[in-house]
Amino acid sequence: MNWIEEYRVKRKSQFSTVTIFQTRDPKRLQEFVKSVAQEYVEIYGYILWRGLMRIRVSRNAIIYEKTGGSSIFPQGVRGIEAALDYMDDVFLRGHSILFVIQTHTKNDALTQALRTWMFDEDMYFKNNSVCVFTENPEQIFDDETLKYAILIKIPPSTEEERRRILDEIVASFGNKFSYDEKIVKITSGLTLHELESVALESIYRYRKIDERALIKFKYDMIRKAGILDVEEPEFGFEAVGGYEILKEFIIENVINIFSAPEKAQRLGLRPPRGILFFGPPGTGKTLIARAMAKELGLPFLRFRTESIVSMWYGETEKNLARAINLAEEIAPCVVFIDEIDRFGRRGGDYEHDTTRRVFSMLLEWLGDMRRKSIILGTTNKPHHLDDAFIRVGRFDYIIPVLLPDEAARRQILEVHTKVVRK
Repeated sequence: MNWIEEYRVKRKSQFSTVTIFQTRDPKRLQEFVKSVAQEYVEIYGYILWRGLMRIRVSRNAIIYEKTGGSSIFPQGVRGIEAALDYMDDVFLRGHSILFVIQTHTKNDALTQALRTWMFDEDMYFKNNSVCVFTENPEQIFDDETLKYAILIKIPPSTEEERRRILDEIVASFGNKFSYDEKIVKITSGLTLHELESVALESIYRYRKIDERALIKFKYDMIRKAGILDVEEPEFGFEAVGGYEILKEFIIENVINIFSAPEKAQRLGLRPPRGILFFGPPGTGKTLIARAMAKELGLPFLRFRTESIVSMWYGETEKNLARAINLAEEIAPCVVFIDEIDRFGRRGGDYEHDTTRRVFSMLLEWLGDMRRKSIILGTTNKPHHLDDAFIRVGRFDYIIPVLLPDEAARRQILEVHTKVVRK
């Protein structure tokens, strides 16, 4: 079921007349309006700067017309409060009315209007609906409003949608260009708007749909958020001296399963979704994690703990939620959380609210069966981790990374002197 079908089902269930769509893609509002246009008698939309507009769809094109033109609103309805008053009258008089709002800022009048409409029985019986499109619902609306609204998170894009966008771009240039099918996979996490923009820029700049250009854009987008670092590791296990048993274990139990998913499924083997390295500082836990990502051929995302943890109330939870959402949008990937014991302990009877909420959020993410990312955590203090945090299904493998023995030290020296000799 796609997100528009999900909206239809939830709206028919009469849970709420208000739906909040979480998305950063401007194309989604247009897609939504085109899909549901035949289901409503009238559609109105509030767009920043333009104000309140009447919307209709003709030949698959959206046409915007200014509302107002009366003695009360000679220049149309521009401000949000005036638009909300106007729509309240429209809802009272009409039926099967859809009102869509695109917003990025908190507004008390909007919150009050939504709270009024979501509990208005007349709105239910008349099939009137309000849909809000925004990137960060939690920053715009309070918990009570979100609790009684239908909340739908729109994925950035699906493989089918990305393939369609690329096909349309290729066709628009008379099929003079082509693209490798793997581009469809490596652009996961990009919205339709972002994919279209960067693919067109690549054609105009390089005269082709360039894989490296698309990857660079994707990674720049992640870094811009300021809560995750992303890289493509240069070296695999050949750059890791020693730890032969550990490398062999990872190859057999992780890499081989990922490289042959159909065979693994036939044998009843599922890929691990969480791995925990523990051991003294300086034993190469981070190096092994990077090398594993290289062997898997997956991006390596690192939680920027110093940017996620904040002194301000509620900011740590918001930052962690953004990091988790971004990681899942980019997945499949290896998500590296250094010193995970900072998040993975429940605390005592007098723990801070933030500690409790962060612990619960990570616990929920680790146990989410829909999670597509591989979480690789490291710690020097495994005894600080809560038992619920490290059980099977959250961390499948808990692996010691200890000080190297004599043979391992010799291999480490050989690896490093080989680099020097080159």
